[in-house]
Amino acid sequence: MTTGQEHPLAQDYLERLHAETVRLRVDEGRELEAQIQEHLTEALPDKPNDASVRQVLDRLGEPALLVDAAGGAPPGPGRRIEPVDQTSPAREIGALLALVAAAVLFWLPVINILLWVGGLILLILAQRWTLTEKVWGFLVLGLSVWFPILGAGMAFLVVEGPACTTDEAGASVCPGDERGLTTMDILFISAAVLWLAIYIWTIVRLARSAARPRQ
Repeated sequence: MTTGQEHPLAQDYLERLHAETVRLRVDEGRELEAQIQEHLTEALPDKPNDASVRQVLDRLGEPALLVDAAGGAPPGPGRRIEPVDQTSPAREIGALLALVAAAVLFWLPVINILLWVGGLILLILAQRWTLTEKVWGFLVLGLSVWFPILGAGMAFLVVEGPACTTDEAGASVCPGDERGLTTMDILFISAAVLWLAIYIWTIVRLARSAARPRQ
């Protein structure tokens, strides 16, 4: 079945309209085209004659005038106008640098805390990240700042473990010398490697998101 939209005159009109929508933003142009197509579907019968199609198109008006009425830019060479975010990614970059530096400089308590607080403030104020990205950044980058301190404390406890003793033959015997890696050791190492991979992936993901303007 041939619909009214498929009539050559209607197709020519829609093609001219599409060419004119380059003067609108992409979403506005698509909306205008969809409205006109819907109108033609309702206004034209199946297998219309040329006269009925011209009558409907004349009532619509020229495509250029429709685009002008929709707020299109002045006619001329150009592209569809994209709604580009003009905000600077400075806050996002600052947040990443501050939080990573806070984790690296964990052995400098005052500087570590200042960088951590500053990084969290910039994370909250960031404009190019979504709420989900901010929450993920806090959970991974924000909390990771304290992991080196926790790891250093655990290592200290291990070093300060039971002292070595001397057996009857005069040989030094230290607890755990022959036990090798325990299940807990393997789990801890695996968790650390996994978290490091997530940490690096998060940095790359947030950096790419910051570099890409939101539309």
